Amino acid sequence: MEARVQLSKHMFAFAETMSLRCAVELGLPDKIYEHGPLTLAELATKLPIESVNMDRFEQTMRYLVHINLFTTTTNHHEETKYELTPMSRLLLSKIHNNKSLATFVMVSTDPEELFVSGRLVESLGGSKSCWELQHGVTMSEKMMNDNEWSKLSDAINGYTLNMIDAVVDGIKRESIIDQSVTTLVDVGGNTGIAAKAILNAFPHLKCTVMDLLDVVENVPKDPQLTLVAGDFLSSIPNGDVLLLKSILHGYDDDVSVTILNNCKKAMHPTRGRLILVEMVLDMETMPEFSHARLGPAMQMMLMGGNERTKKGWERVIHMAGFARYKIVPIAAGESIIVIYP
Repeated sequence: MEARVQLSKHMFAFAETMSLRCAVELGLPDKIYEHGPLTLAELATKLPIESVNMDRFEQTMRYLVHINLFTTTTNHHEETKYELTPMSRLLLSKIHNNKSLATFVMVSTDPEELFVSGRLVESLGGSKSCWELQHGVTMSEKMMNDNEWSKLSDAINGYTLNMIDAVVDGIKRESIIDQSVTTLVDVGGNTGIAAKAILNAFPHLKCTVMDLLDVVENVPKDPQLTLVAGDFLSSIPNGDVLLLKSILHGYDDDVSVTILNNCKKAMHPTRGRLILVEMVLDMETMPEFSHARLGPAMQMMLMGGNERTKKGWERVIHMAGFARYKIVPIAAGESIIVIYP
C-alpha cells in the first residue's frame, strides 16, 4: 500500500504547482493579509473573477490548506476562516514584503516552462535541451529576444533577497573575506543585491557589478556600486574577490571552464579568491534542502542548465587549472564554493 500511496503522490504532484500558481495569480495572500482572516464567501468577493464557481474554489482552497499555504480557524459562529502561514507570507506582493517570492513562483511555474518536460525522453538522446527542442532557441536567447528579462530579473532579485543572508553568514564564518582584500566584482550581478549585502557586512570593500549592457542600463544608480557593462564569456574586470552567484549552473562544462579561465585572469594572483554560489547536489549536510536541490536541478536540466555534484564541480574547477577550493555548506539550497589562485 505504501508504494501505491507514493506513486499516487508523484503522479499528481502537478496539483501543488498548479494550485500554488493559482494562489499567487489571484493574489490570495495579499487579500487575506489586507482584510484579515476571511471566510470562503468573503474571500470569493475579493477575487478578480466576475462569477466565482464556489465548488471549484472551495476544492482549490482545501488543497492549499493541505499543502500548508493557508490555515483555517473556526470562530464562535462556527465559520471557517482562512489565515496566512509563514509560507504564504513569502508570497505577499512587494507592497507588503520586499523579499516577496511571488514573481519567482510565477516565473518558475510558467506553463510554457512546464510544457517542455514532455520532451524529456527526446532530450536524453541528443545534445539539445528540452527547451531548445520545444522552442528552437535556447532559453537565454528567448528571454532576451522577448524582452522578458525584467520579469526574470524581478524573480531573481526576490530569490536572492531570501538567501543572501545565508551566503553572507557563510562568508563570515569561514573568513572568506577579510581586511586583506579590498575590491569585489559581482559577475553577472543583475541589480547588485548580492554585492550590496556583502558590502553591508564588509564596508571596507569597493564593489563593482558587471552585467550585460541591457541589464546595466536599467539598474538605478547607487553610489556604493560601480556598474560595468560586459560579457563574462569574453572578459571580467579585475578584483580581489570575484562573486558568481547562480551563473555556472546555466552552462555546460566547456563554457563554464571558459568563464572560470576569465575569472582566473581577473583575480589577484596571491590574495584573490573566487566565490561561487551554486547547488552541490550530493551535499550530506542540511538534508532538509535535498528536495530544494534536486527539484530545481531537474528544471535546470530541462532548460539546458547543469547543476553539479561534488565530483562535477571538482572536474570543472580542475579543468580550469585551479588546485585549491573548498565547499562551504550554508542554510540554503546552494553552497559556497570558494576557489583560490
